[in-house]
Amino acid sequence: PRAMFTLTASAAHARAHAVPSASTSSPIRAPTRVVRVAPSARSPSTRHARSSLVAKMGMDTGNPFVDGWLDLTDTVSGGGKDLGVSELAEKLGKDIYMDINGWHLFLRDAKYHVPLARIVQSTIANDGNRFEEPSIENILKNCPVKIGGGKSKVTLYDLMPNIVVQDFMKICERYADDL
Repeated sequence: PRAMFTLTASAAHARAHAVPSASTSSPIRAPTRVVRVAPSARSPSTRHARSSLVAKMGMDTGNPFVDGWLDLTDTVSGGGKDLGVSELAEKLGKDIYMDINGWHLFLRDAKYHVPLARIVQSTIANDGNRFEEPSIENILKNCPVKIGGGKSKVTLYDLMPNIVVQDFMKICERYADDL
């Protein structure tokens, strides 16, 4: 059996649509209208169950707000494997950009900051929690960025001005020093 919710029309709405009674001595009392509505497929409990399933399966929903919330819930619920990555991702997303014909496309806007932070964290961990500039530079040189609707690929290193590459290195070095 499907659960049913009861909705009652407001008294003012009911009075406005009531048929006047034959007796004018008594005030008009509108009948209460009761409407039964079955919950829709998009009810909050269904959405929550679907989000929980997506989170458990590690899927990307395509919605940055939902993905961010799912990342947060994973971290809070004991996914401490990414400890420190969120701070690194925030710093990379805020300070590092690609220069495309004079326009600055920050990594957070391109949605590159979190995956790049995870790769940097993994590389630093593999290097014994030490900053190795060639390893970090290699990340940038092997990170493809699709342009022209995917017709071409350019490396992130080629899209970043030298000063931004230096800033990237400094951020990664500070991150490694804090470990």
